Amino acid sequence: MDNEIIILRPHHSLCIQFFIGKGYSEEFIKGMTETIKMLDEEDPIVTLTDSCDIICAFCPNNSDGRCVSEDKVCDIDNRCLDELKLNIGDKIYWKQLRTAARSKIIDKNKLINVCRRCQWSGICQK
Repeated sequence: MDNEIIILRPHHSLCIQFFIGKGYSEEFIKGMTETIKMLDEEDPIVTLTDSCDIICAFCPNNSDGRCVSEDKVCDIDNRCLDELKLNIGDKIYWKQLRTAARSKIIDKNKLINVCRRCQWSGICQK
């Protein structure tokens, strides 16, 4: 993926850190696993987006490039951005984003607020 722009929803910087091989489908699990491996090995620059991203490509809730739960995920993205002090369109190295998500949200016990509308939040509780 050299020189390829990686697009990522802000809240996926959190989801990735708690991924345990469960998900919507085998295709989703495989895609998520491969994406995490690539991010961790290559540390690409990611561009933050408020639309479907590299993770959403494998999600059954992706309906022609739009999440069927768009209002909910935008709310989670916005809460994540507020805590990270970042904006849609910002570019940041993956490992820097991952570290910021951990230090500013996860380690400060802010997941309960940021992810309060997420159906998967039970996986992420400490």
